[in-house]
Amino acid sequence: MLAAFGFASSAVLSRQGMQTIFPLPGVMVSLFFSFLLASVMVLLFAFSDIRGIPQAAILWILALGVMNFLGGRSQNFLSVNLIGASRASLFVSSQAPFAAVFAVVFTGETIHPLVALGTAGVVFGLLFASGDSIKAGWRTDKTFLLGYVMALGAGASYGATNVMAKHILGIYDSPLIMTAFSMVIGMAVLSPLVGASAAHSGIIRKGNPGASEDHGILWYLSSFKYVALSGLASGVAVITWYYAVQRADVVVISPIVSSSPLVTLLLAHIFLTRLERVTRRLAAGAALTVVGVIFVVWGSQLQ
Repeated sequence: MLAAFGFASSAVLSRQGMQTIFPLPGVMVSLFFSFLLASVMVLLFAFSDIRGIPQAAILWILALGVMNFLGGRSQNFLSVNLIGASRASLFVSSQAPFAAVFAVVFTGETIHPLVALGTAGVVFGLLFASGDSIKAGWRTDKTFLLGYVMALGAGASYGATNVMAKHILGIYDSPLIMTAFSMVIGMAVLSPLVGASAAHSGIIRKGNPGASEDHGILWYLSSFKYVALSGLASGVAVITWYYAVQRADVVVISPIVSSSPLVTLLLAHIFLTRLERVTRRLAAGAALTVVGVIFVVWGSQLQ
């Protein structure tokens, strides 16, 4: 439950933060604060684990950092910026069906009929919740559709991340070291993209009052506060998620974590009323999506 609340809080905070900062610099700020949290946890609880990392685990952690943060978090931020936290969270929750597909393709597992039914439920829930928005975007601004594509890409990346993390923990049983090192890799691979974005558009949005004026370091730090808090929330979510996966199967943990869209809708309704409108159709689609995810997990357990 803590992981689900962390992911939902991160989506809402990043949405608020990107009113001030551009998405890719926001990803870097968020990831930096996630890394700070993970580093403190490593120093307190897992510092002795650093010396025992097997070479096979290092290679997988490299891949995990690229998949989780270049493929997952960056696309998640970009989609939240384009379509909002509520809609983006729905498509990101497709990570559970993606994880099931990846498990079949790469580990030789078979698909239970309930998994297929749940996957269909997820797809229908996404289309039901976002169908009108997709049609409107197709008629008016097609860049709006890019937000849905990126949210789906983030879901696919997170689905792959789930399978990879479980595999790494089978080789090297230290969730904190795995988290911290993968975040270092994420910051390294994101740096060129963030640099290019900052050179092209800047870091702070010019539409904000006083953004073009010369301000001190305190003003800039204040501009980063929401994405920094988003990074801390994501850090808590990732760490607790990996600890949960360490102690139980992914298919057991997934229904709890995949309830995050419902939490996101609640938080968006409370805190983002100026930026987003949570409709009954969107809430119904979110509920149907979560039910579909539960069927996916249930079917996976029956195989």
